Amino acid sequence: MSKVTKISRDGVGLRALEECSVVPVEAILSGFAKEQGDVHFESADGSLIIGTWECTPYAEMLSYPDGTEYAVILSGKVALTNPDGSVETFTAGESYVLPANTEVRFEVLETMRKIYVLHTAK
Repeated sequence: MSKVTKISRDGVGLRALEECSVVPVEAILSGFAKEQGDVHFESADGSLIIGTWECTPYAEMLSYPDGTEYAVILSGKVALTNPDGSVETFTAGESYVLPANTEVRFEVLETMRKIYVLHTAK
């Protein structure tokens, strides 16, 4: 049965955020990624995922070869360094779109929580 899922202002949906491990250890450039999150929705084919993710300060090179991410920052601060070297910093209430095949330096500057929508071509 399908129904509407309410997600609160702090990103909590039907369940509390739980420890998770999304960031591959070998991808970390600096810091330590202590993560927690929850998936609120996943399409049957896995091409669309909506969730909340929180992490402590760390940095990695990030790209989604076949996917595009949209995220809204709920708390904390993150900096994304574009391929041209320009840096965009995002804080609570701001959002970003990371297009497919765009590699950025993703650096959590202050423990950050976001709601994300990840669309992957199948």
